Amino acid sequence: MSLLSDINALNEAAKLQADYKLIDFEPALVPMLRPRGTDATFFNTIPNFPGILAGYASMGPAFMGCHQGQVICMFGCIPLWDGVAECWLITDVSLPDHARPFHRVTKLILDSFMSELQLVRLQITVHSDNFLALKWAKVLYFREEGVLRKFGPDGKDFHMMART
Repeated sequence: MSLLSDINALNEAAKLQADYKLIDFEPALVPMLRPRGTDATFFNTIPNFPGILAGYASMGPAFMGCHQGQVICMFGCIPLWDGVAECWLITDVSLPDHARPFHRVTKLILDSFMSELQLVRLQITVHSDNFLALKWAKVLYFREEGVLRKFGPDGKDFHMMART
């Protein structure tokens, strides 16, 4: 059974409390999210960033995490070629209030990406000002590979990290 193609099975596997739910990515709900910290950079500097997110979602599995009907995160995985993919994640300002279920579901999703998509490499980029995300990515078994100088839309550095 594929968790990535069956949202009901994914919710069941995630064992979320009743007021939490994972849904398939829905572009119309992007405006509900109040981007936090460095995630807001993308919305503030890239024209039609919600449209870009919709494009990302069309390229691979993509979901939204909701609490009591409010979108608290959106994320997905873009296969680049056989065995290699890149994850993306945008979070809401309320996310710290949901840290435990978010962490548990993230581990499940990353493991599902790796196994169901038969990945040998899953990569992410992390804004250099997002110290908590850098630390958290390491907890999720991502290793830092280098710094992408002046990579961000705000001219800031990003860290390339990968789980292999």
